[in-house]
Amino acid sequence: MQSLMESKNFFLTVITAALCGTAVTLPPDADCARLCRLAVRNAVQGLFSKGLGAEVEKFPAELQEKLHKSCGAAAVRQCAQQDLLAAVRTQFTEENIDFMLLKGSHLKALYPAPELRFMVDMDVLVRESDLLRAKEILLGFGLETEFDNGKDIIFVKKPFLTVELHRSLFQEDYFMYPYFSAVWERAEKCGAREFRMTDSDLYVYTLAHLAEHYTAAGSCFRPVMDLYLLEKQRADTLDFDYIAAQFQAIGIKKFAENIRSLAFCMFDGAPKTDTLTMMENFVTLGPPVQNASAASHAARTQQSKVRQMLSAAFPSFHHMSAKYPVLKKLPFLLPIFWLVRLVQYAFTKDKHIVRKKEELQNADQKSVDALARIFKASGL
Repeated sequence: MQSLMESKNFFLTVITAALCGTAVTLPPDADCARLCRLAVRNAVQGLFSKGLGAEVEKFPAELQEKLHKSCGAAAVRQCAQQDLLAAVRTQFTEENIDFMLLKGSHLKALYPAPELRFMVDMDVLVRESDLLRAKEILLGFGLETEFDNGKDIIFVKKPFLTVELHRSLFQEDYFMYPYFSAVWERAEKCGAREFRMTDSDLYVYTLAHLAEHYTAAGSCFRPVMDLYLLEKQRADTLDFDYIAAQFQAIGIKKFAENIRSLAFCMFDGAPKTDTLTMMENFVTLGPPVQNASAASHAARTQQSKVRQMLSAAFPSFHHMSAKYPVLKKLPFLLPIFWLVRLVQYAFTKDKHIVRKKEELQNADQKSVDALARIFKASGL
């Protein structure tokens, strides 16, 4: 039976085969169940199936069926997302709402087929002044508001549609917020009301977004693959002197250099250092600790568990005023809305919030220290 590292290496070989059109042979000792779990963890079931080709027939029947269903669902999801995207483009334009599609909506074009680049949600940025009108349009399409985290509003329409309507690209109290607050000024117009990032700025944002998720212990290797394909296919439109200068300004230059090197290790077979091997394991296999989300927060902030819980219970005014806009006019009501938020969270059944609370209570110092070492070695 393959070891974990052998399974990871073969898994990445299969993904590379899907991207490059090459063939693979399933090893006799392959751990098919583990390989499928890696595909699910990284949301690349379609690419995994494509890369396997006829070799998938060597998998147990139940795993073949699961992969087949995942691929079918991805195709249906892609059609539903494209239909919604067309409606958003039309309606936002008619209502004179400036908008910018983010990440996956553009990155899909880099893949052999758009449904092979899984996109759990559509990310749409609008100006703050247009937010309420944009929200009403999305509700008119039959989506329902699920959550407002201050940075964006999440809408869902089961079974396949999720839209994140962004006020900004990062939370106001996040260190990258000032740089990305100028996203509209850097963007280029590509329609009557539609804007898009240049390819260089798309590269910068994709990597910056990866950095955010990396230090929240929630990253997979898909953004590394996005960056690899962006460089491979858009080399003539990428200005790496400009890109390096932006990473220097943001403060993630070393991490960006490591990720670029890692991409060529993972998909071109370039030699890996110990640091790059560690980073590859981190994005492909996941954090090597329990309660990773809470531990990563503590590792980033060096807060005690008590301070972490206080920060979670009483967020900053910036965060609260984005979630409860009335505070911008009546800031003295902040303590009342802290109480409102605590009551809402106390009785919520939202699995994401419940899990976060449990992780925060159970994070241990050993896990915190392990993630702090990983982040430092990675350049963050």
